[in-house]
Amino acid sequence: MKICLIVMLCLVGVSTLLFLLAYRRRMSWWFLNATPQERIESLELHRFAIIIPARNEGKTILPLLDSILKQTYEKKFFDVYIVVKEPNDPTIEMIQNHQLESNIFIDEEQQRKGHALDYAIKSIIQSHKKEYDGYIIIDADCVLDSMFLCEMNRAFSSGKEVYNSKLVVKNYLNQDKKSNSWASYCNGLIWTLMSELGNRAKSDQGIVTMTLGTGLLIKGSLIEEWGGWPFQDTLTEDMELQRTCAIKHYKTEYVSYAVCYVEESTSLRATNLRRNRWMTGVVDCDRIFDGEQKRNRKTKQDHLNFYAVHSLYYVYAYIGFLSIMIVSNLIIGIVTSVLGHPLAYGFYLISLLSFFLIYFGFFIMTIRCMIVDKKYLPMKRRTRVFIALTHPFYYMGYIGIMIKIFTFRKAKVWKTIKRVEFQESAFKQV
Repeated sequence: MKICLIVMLCLVGVSTLLFLLAYRRRMSWWFLNATPQERIESLELHRFAIIIPARNEGKTILPLLDSILKQTYEKKFFDVYIVVKEPNDPTIEMIQNHQLESNIFIDEEQQRKGHALDYAIKSIIQSHKKEYDGYIIIDADCVLDSMFLCEMNRAFSSGKEVYNSKLVVKNYLNQDKKSNSWASYCNGLIWTLMSELGNRAKSDQGIVTMTLGTGLLIKGSLIEEWGGWPFQDTLTEDMELQRTCAIKHYKTEYVSYAVCYVEESTSLRATNLRRNRWMTGVVDCDRIFDGEQKRNRKTKQDHLNFYAVHSLYYVYAYIGFLSIMIVSNLIIGIVTSVLGHPLAYGFYLISLLSFFLIYFGFFIMTIRCMIVDKKYLPMKRRTRVFIALTHPFYYMGYIGIMIKIFTFRKAKVWKTIKRVEFQESAFKQV
């Protein structure tokens, strides 16, 4: 029994060492944002088409339209296109009664966002071919900083093909306390993890960024080359785009000064539905694109891009292994306790150690997120402490989600998530 205990402890130690070695580059990206990102100085003004998928969004879209109206960028250099599904969608009347001039498309065949984008882009290209330098995709539940278009225009002069904005939780802008909850605080930290603790370093090093599907700018010539929106095979069209950027060597850039505020659900159930949807799409993307991306690993840049896209699998493997160690050592501990073996406590300690390693990793990540994006995380001190201590448990929820995704392959159905009832008058100016 003593040998078994030593073997279990060694397995935990060796797996932790191997994980740290494999994941060290990704963790180093958490600390490569000490100085402000360089800004491009450009006086050139580009023409943009803003596309907003707005199926059954209702009044959720109004704060976004207000924020577009307040853009400091010259109005004649951008047009707004909104896509709905039904001709009797009440969102249409709200859009028409708004001061912002916009064009409405009705795509009755759409099943999810990728279809709506494809319909809109094909319609725009048909009537405005080569008119737009870039296409900006914004989800209807977002709000844009007043300098968003100016900052995107400035970055666009770098000549890249795909640009990611900085995503920040929209709920913080609302003075209504009901707009924020434990679930929205916890899930909101993921935007810092993907943006400032991920995309910032990738962008600076020329590595493919995580092309998140809102606040996204794509070069017009690339859109016209596609002739539409070709990313429609999964629930996460943005992850399909990221894999394609890696394979086709499209240059991507993260723009930390262009801020897009995204809505977070206050319900844990709704948040879990979104997490399930997103992770299902990620895994499906890997099944579709893995083979081609592996075959295309010819240069150092290709290997870095492959690592950027797949580094999460080191986390899956490590946490999955530690989860097995938690359960197996707990069971062995219980059995040996019943048998009266004196080493039973040792297995309990290994089980506890395995749990602590998972918790501690998520805790360090949480603290780093809070430090880097302190400006955009306006929490009271006691709330900040509470989230720091409990966010690791929230993140452990991904363990069950990933087990389900890897075990059961379900149909790719887009489920509607209930929107937060924001008080329009309560929004701070952005």
